[in-house]
Amino acid sequence: MGRFLSAITIGLCLSGAVTAASLPFPLNERLDYHISWNGILVAWSVATTGTVETNGTNYVSVKVETHTYPFFDMFYKVNDLHECLLDPETLLPVRFEKNMQEGWAHYHEVTTFDYAHNTARFENLETGSITNIPVSLDTRDYVSFMYFMRGQKLEPEMTTTWPVLADNRVYQVQVHAENIEEIGLSNYPDVPSLRIEPEAEFNGLFVRNGKATLWVSRDARRILTYMKAWVPFGRVTVKLQDVSGGTNDFWTTEKKD
Repeated sequence: MGRFLSAITIGLCLSGAVTAASLPFPLNERLDYHISWNGILVAWSVATTGTVETNGTNYVSVKVETHTYPFFDMFYKVNDLHECLLDPETLLPVRFEKNMQEGWAHYHEVTTFDYAHNTARFENLETGSITNIPVSLDTRDYVSFMYFMRGQKLEPEMTTTWPVLADNRVYQVQVHAENIEEIGLSNYPDVPSLRIEPEAEFNGLFVRNGKATLWVSRDARRILTYMKAWVPFGRVTVKLQDVSGGTNDFWTTEKKD
């Protein structure tokens, strides 16, 4: 149990108010997930969006936190927080922070993006080391990439490739869209979702290594509804439990009581 290998799974400063009109996801949205390992519910994860003002500049904020339940902590404790600030016009990352505790390992890293100089400043707060990484104008961290992809209209049999910064280097992530399947959820009717096979080799969200498959809803929000990954000691699944905030749409009107 650990981090998500392939991200599916924010740049230039902007002054003024943040509006949701041009964003591919709603502000003040909350997505709740249950995470199981070999069929046992062991953790939960929450992804939220909002706004943050820093030095008079407004940014979109995306947070993803994941925690194991107390009974599982003795086996493998996970206490993860990923947070990024996005330019609301470009959805490019301004700052990305990763603070993770997984078992005996601890990671605390901050990446600051400077697209004017095609550079990302990677700081390891555990060791004090700083690395400047060359980046292109469409390079994103894996959390901002995940939310950027919610604005991409993928269709079955499509394949796209994107640069993603993770683990102190830039990877080319291939996103393979396959067929549309119905995903059964506890609190909603079955949701038509596009099956996606991402290919990358970096530490991200939910599982440390292994092959992952994702399903993304076909509505305008394009929400991750289900994910499964095969890891050395079994299978990890991530399933959407609840959607709150945002617009008045399927996720609010069709929620089961």
